[in-house]
Amino acid sequence: MKIGKTSKTLIICCLCIYNLQPAASQEWLFRAHSSEIFPESPATGCFLSSFADMRLRDDFGMKEMMHAQVNGNWVSGGNCLLTSLAHYGYTHYGDLQLAVGYGRNFGNRFSLCTRLFYSVQHARDYPARHSISTDFAFACRITPTLWVETTVFNPFLMRYGLIGKEVIPLKFSISCGYLPSRKLLVALTMSKSLPGAWEINGRILTQAAQPLLLAADCSSHRIALTVSIVHKRFLFNIQTAWHYRIALSPRIGMSVFPENMKP
Repeated sequence: MKIGKTSKTLIICCLCIYNLQPAASQEWLFRAHSSEIFPESPATGCFLSSFADMRLRDDFGMKEMMHAQVNGNWVSGGNCLLTSLAHYGYTHYGDLQLAVGYGRNFGNRFSLCTRLFYSVQHARDYPARHSISTDFAFACRITPTLWVETTVFNPFLMRYGLIGKEVIPLKFSISCGYLPSRKLLVALTMSKSLPGAWEINGRILTQAAQPLLLAADCSSHRIALTVSIVHKRFLFNIQTAWHYRIALSPRIGMSVFPENMKP
């Protein structure tokens, strides 16, 4: 049976679309996951295109324990500028933190970054306490579907108030992510603060439907469920976390990418 030129062209195009489709979906999941963990794993953000991220979390329904954060990640020619502004608390007391950093992506396989943190702890009727700290992060994308990252926060043991007596806790973490299929991502993060105990968090992220993502996180302290919806360049998510010994912590967030996220 003879196949015409038009049929051959159509078959080749279908094969190309079929081969590209898994990669597109995996990149979609990778973007969604990386933007979610970006504040704690900044080096992985160097593998992404530029994006902005905003989130608001209310721990246990108390205004005194409100978290608000805005993140920015600008990538151009392998160079990455990382910024974030976060506040914990409310008008009477809280902690305001500003971070600015630089990262470098080497061939989309390795990335290094460092950030400088400036924080202000404020409380009514007390003088504000100003502090500075840093972190360093390294990420390796072993394959397009497997990557690891290590992060060390405050390696120089800077103190609260610059010359105060209390040292800002040293914290280090290692995380890895794997995409076993085009609709599934699994990740594991192990972190430890000094002083403090190890914390292990596991995550499963799946594409329930074309615009819908579902994520489940489980650690020794809490379990969380996140529902995300993708619309063109926007990623909207709602999360409810249950802290085993306390109560619920609802959260809403949104990420914006410069180009459409491909389902």
